[in-house]
Amino acid sequence: MTVGVRSRVTGHPGGVRPRTGRRALLALVVGGLSSGGNLLVAITVTRLESIGGVGRFALAFSCYVLVSGLVRSMVTEAVLAAGTGVRSAASRVLLLGTLCGAPLAVAGAAYGSAYLLLVGLALPGLVLYDYAKATALGLGTPAGALLQEATWTAVTCAAALGALFRLVGAPFVVAVWALAGGLIGVLVGLRRGYARRPGWGAGRAESRVAVGFGTQFLLTTGSAQVSLSAVAAVAGTSVVGALSAGRTLLGPVNLVLSTAATLTLPYLARGRTGSRAARSRAAVRVTLLVAAGILPLTAAIALLPDAAGRTLLGGNWDLARGLLVLLALESLFAVPAAVGFAGLRVEQAGRRAILLGVLLGGLRVPVVVVAAVLGGATGAAGALAALALVSAVAWAGSYLSLLRHRGAHRASAHPRLLPAPPGG
Repeated sequence: MTVGVRSRVTGHPGGVRPRTGRRALLALVVGGLSSGGNLLVAITVTRLESIGGVGRFALAFSCYVLVSGLVRSMVTEAVLAAGTGVRSAASRVLLLGTLCGAPLAVAGAAYGSAYLLLVGLALPGLVLYDYAKATALGLGTPAGALLQEATWTAVTCAAALGALFRLVGAPFVVAVWALAGGLIGVLVGLRRGYARRPGWGAGRAESRVAVGFGTQFLLTTGSAQVSLSAVAAVAGTSVVGALSAGRTLLGPVNLVLSTAATLTLPYLARGRTGSRAARSRAAVRVTLLVAAGILPLTAAIALLPDAAGRTLLGGNWDLARGLLVLLALESLFAVPAAVGFAGLRVEQAGRRAILLGVLLGGLRVPVVVVAAVLGGATGAAGALAALALVSAVAWAGSYLSLLRHRGAHRASAHPRLLPAPPGG
């Protein structure tokens, strides 16, 4: 009897992966389930909690998003680009989740924030969940990621349904969401044979690249948090509240973008040895595909009817309604920026990415604050859209410039042999 050989990376016989079209479709379905579950939690908390409680939940959720993004930048995207080391890299995921989750849990206990405490305790499992989902979508079996996400979404929906009938409160819903996600992440990791103990275990070169891209992520994401805090201090919390309400509705778009980034890295990495023209065409192609994919959803949210907006946001709808078009443009401009950043990651251009991230991050804070002072929430949203356009041009332009430079260097290193002149 012939025994099929499974690839260590893909888990499929002979290393054959699912077709790209099927993988992309499943990735979109998984992204839709994820966005729906998170949006349901956010709306449930908003409807049941006081303003202070909503703020505490927003802080805890932003910490979860921040750490998840950090882990993706430092570990997950490197694995997706290399296509190997899925099991061993899980130890780095656990290490980062533990180092970030422990202080959050302590802070939540000290300041009486149940949301921060719950997220801190569940964070190692939550980032492992995200890692398992991303690697399954990018390299492994997408159907496994679909089952994983469907299970978490079903459990979350059951808790939210109980809250709808006033059987449980908002903290219970968040507890079910966080702890169920963390538990699923741990169980999936055990089933796939991931490393079980936190640890780094990466070489010096790999660590340097990871720190570089992690720093770049923190600088850009950190600048966004600093700008919002500065806007609240200078222009008032109502401006920040309006922006946050609008971004809540656009959450599904941003989560689809995150899912697309999971597929973009391995897609660009597969053409790494191709010509400059081929790699440039691949970058343009994936940018257009992702933009075309999110455009209908973005337009639907930007043109949301008043009745639907009031159902979702309540009284905050009046503040968010006029900002949706500008915030939708911000999301659309994020597509070429994400592809450009993924391209730099594939080319291991960490220094270039850090420099560009610092420049854009330093520009964000003063521009958004001044715009908020002069134009309120509308001015701030316009500034965010303009900055997103600048970022798109900068990241995509930097990647294409790097390809031109390396293509010219390769051509000079391997010049074509010219035919000998007649009589020579």
